[in-house]
Amino acid sequence: MRKRRPPKRKAPKATLRTLTIEALSPEGEGIAQDIRVPFALAGEVVEAAVSGKRGHVRTIEQQSPQRQDPVCQHFGLPGDGCGGCTLQHLGEAASSDLKQHLLLNAIRKVFPDAQVAAVHQSAAQTRRRAKFAVRPGAAGFHALASRNIVRLAACDVLQADVLAMRQPLEQLAGRLGVSFEAQVTATDAGFDVALFDLGEDQLDLRQRDLLNAFAQDQDVARLTGDGITLSERRKPTLQFAGVPVEVPSGVFLQATQDGEAALIREVLDGLGNAQSVADLFSGLGTFSLPLSKGRSVHAVDVAGPAIAALDRAAKAAGRAVKAVARDLFARPLQGAELKGFDAVVFDPPRAGAGLQAKFLAEAAVPRVVAVSCNPATMARDLKPFAEGYTLERLVMVDQFRWSSHVEAVAVLRRLA
Repeated sequence: MRKRRPPKRKAPKATLRTLTIEALSPEGEGIAQDIRVPFALAGEVVEAAVSGKRGHVRTIEQQSPQRQDPVCQHFGLPGDGCGGCTLQHLGEAASSDLKQHLLLNAIRKVFPDAQVAAVHQSAAQTRRRAKFAVRPGAAGFHALASRNIVRLAACDVLQADVLAMRQPLEQLAGRLGVSFEAQVTATDAGFDVALFDLGEDQLDLRQRDLLNAFAQDQDVARLTGDGITLSERRKPTLQFAGVPVEVPSGVFLQATQDGEAALIREVLDGLGNAQSVADLFSGLGTFSLPLSKGRSVHAVDVAGPAIAALDRAAKAAGRAVKAVARDLFARPLQGAELKGFDAVVFDPPRAGAGLQAKFLAEAAVPRVVAVSCNPATMARDLKPFAEGYTLERLVMVDQFRWSSHVEAVAVLRRLA
C-alpha cells in the first residue's frame, strides 16, 4: 500500500522586503540580520519574499562584484530554478575557499593548527547517481525548498547518460499515471534504477507490463520498486581494486568515481605500512578491498546486504577480508577488540560515528584515518583524539560541485 504523505503545514504568509545582505553563512547562503537568503551574496541589496526566517530572492537591486554568471541554464536564480546547485553564482575559486573555511572552522576547534594539505575536486558531469522527482509531465530536480520540479535540459553535475534517463522516466510516469522518485545509478553492468513511492503492491497487470517494457527498452540492468525487484537483466556491479562487487539496491556509494579514487589514495597513504587494519562503517568495501592488497582487513558495517556483498566478493577474489555485520552505534568495537589492529579507518554516516570514536581513541590504535561528509560531525568524532594524537594530514575531497557539501580525510598518528 502506498504510504500517505503527512499533511502539509501551512507556510507563513510571505511579505516583500528589501534586504541588505551582510555576510554569507558557512553553507553559502546570504544573511540579512536573522534572515537567510539563498542565492544572495554579501553586499547585495535584494527584494525578497520573506517567510519566517527565510528569504526568496525576487530581484537583485544592487549586485556584488563577486557574482559570477552561472554555468547552468537551470541554476536557481532569482530563486525559482533548480535547487541541486547553490553556489554557481559564487564561482569556482570562491566556492572552494568557502568549503575550505567551513572545514577548517570545524576541525580547528579540535586541532587549532589544522591546515588543508590538498584539495581534490571532481570534474563537471561526473556524478554517477541521481535521484529524480518524477510525475506525469515532469521529471528532474526540485527547486530549492519547494515541491516544484525543474525539467532539466542540461546538467553540469551529472554524467550525460544519467541525465538522459530523465526523459524516459517522465514518459514512464505518464504511461503509469503515477508520481514517484527514481534513483538512477551507473554501474559496470548498466543502470540500476530504483523507484520509490510507487505502491508496487497496488500495480495492476498493465502497469507491471509497462515497467518491464521500460526496463527492456532502456536496457536497465535492474529495476526495483520500493525495494522489490521488478526486472533484473544483469547483476549491477562495481569494481574496487579490480574486485567486482554486486551492488545491492539503494546502497551507499561515493558520488563520483574520481572522488572515490581520491579518497582511496588518501586512505592508503594515510595508513602507511600498517598490516592489520579495521575498516569501520565499511559499506560495500570501498576501502576494504583496496586495503586488502597485502594486508588483512576486518570490515564492519550494520548494512547486511552491503556486508554480504563484500563478503562474497572478497572470498571469490581470495582477499583477506573478514566482513562482519554489526551495528556500531549499538555495539561499538572497544577495548580488546581494537588492540590487535595497527590502524583503523572509519567512514560513518553523515550523523557521525557516535561512541565508536570515543572507544577508538581510548584503544590507542597507532594510526587512524577518519573519512567524513560532514565537517561538524567530523570535528565531534575527532575530539576524543585531541589529547593523544596529532593530525598529520587533512584533505578536502569536493565531489559535490557547486554545493556546500564537503568530504574530508583526516590522518591521525598516536603520540609516543
